[in-house]
Amino acid sequence: MNKYGRVAVCGSISSYNETKLPKVSILQPAIVLKELKIEGFLVNRWTNRWNEGIEANLKWLGEGKLKYQEKIYHGFDNMVDALVGMLRGENTGKAVVKVK
Repeated sequence: MNKYGRVAVCGSISSYNETKLPKVSILQPAIVLKELKIEGFLVNRWTNRWNEGIEANLKWLGEGKLKYQEKIYHGFDNMVDALVGMLRGENTGKAVVKVK
């Protein structure tokens, strides 16, 4: 992160079944030293600008300004593993199931 950067946080599906709060104190030095701003949001707050967001993201992907990660599972038989792994937070980015 750049100094004075902004971190947008959306989604928490991997913590839906957690019984205790996660420990995040290790992030504090990075947040303080870089003087970051962290803002949580819900995606439905921006439904009126959905298409604008898709267009901007596609542009930034094409320009290399935005990076993404995905974990690909192959075959319909791995769909349950993909879902359970996603719910447990075992992947970073999107979980994708490729079927023929």
